Amino acid sequence: MNLTKEYKNKVALDKVNLTINPGDRIGIIGANGSGKSTLSEIIGGIRKPTSGEIIRQEHLVNGLQFQESRYPTGISVMDMIKYYLHTFNISMKEDELLELLKTYQLLGIENKFIQTLSGGQQQRLNILLAVIHDPDLVILDEVSTGLDIEVRSEIFEFFRKNIIDKNKTMILVTHNMSEVEEFCEKYIYIHNGVIKEAGNVKDIVKNMVQFITLHEKCLIKIKKLI
Repeated sequence: MNLTKEYKNKVALDKVNLTINPGDRIGIIGANGSGKSTLSEIIGGIRKPTSGEIIRQEHLVNGLQFQESRYPTGISVMDMIKYYLHTFNISMKEDELLELLKTYQLLGIENKFIQTLSGGQQQRLNILLAVIHDPDLVILDEVSTGLDIEVRSEIFEFFRKNIIDKNKTMILVTHNMSEVEEFCEKYIYIHNGVIKEAGNVKDIVKNMVQFITLHEKCLIKIKKLI
């Protein structure tokens, strides 16, 4: 791929190479401004790299959720959902639609204009629209931002049933390592536009357990010396 993305005064990505296989669940972690969101947007096809190339599987359907999703002014939550249903030729009964709104805690505000929603409400709508058309690849950017504990738990359970259990490919951009451990099998650590580390999540957990065990043993030795 050799993806490079340059802005006026900054190199957001510097010759990044990455292979995504069917069924991969990859967590992209890094500090703010590290390039992780830029990478996910290029993978999703909504931003073009300055140089480099992405080779996509033919007829690949993406589902995208980004923190700063923009919608047309004067369109309601329900209008946007029905637009997606029409665009992707999805048949959904009224009771199924109401259940979906209830799951994402959008029931009761479905006729409000999207621009009048709170940050958390917009985030829930973003997530709903990312998965409503049963995509092959789901890209989620800071998915838990703006969600309280109860809503986050419900939506994560929905992800488990509709993404993980169905073995869909997923890119999860997050600063929360616990989300990577729970939902991803692979991870990528980006710093200043460069992939500094990549591997299997289980290896991170294993190394962490070994570190804690060693630390505890050292504490025991110190106590014995005292």
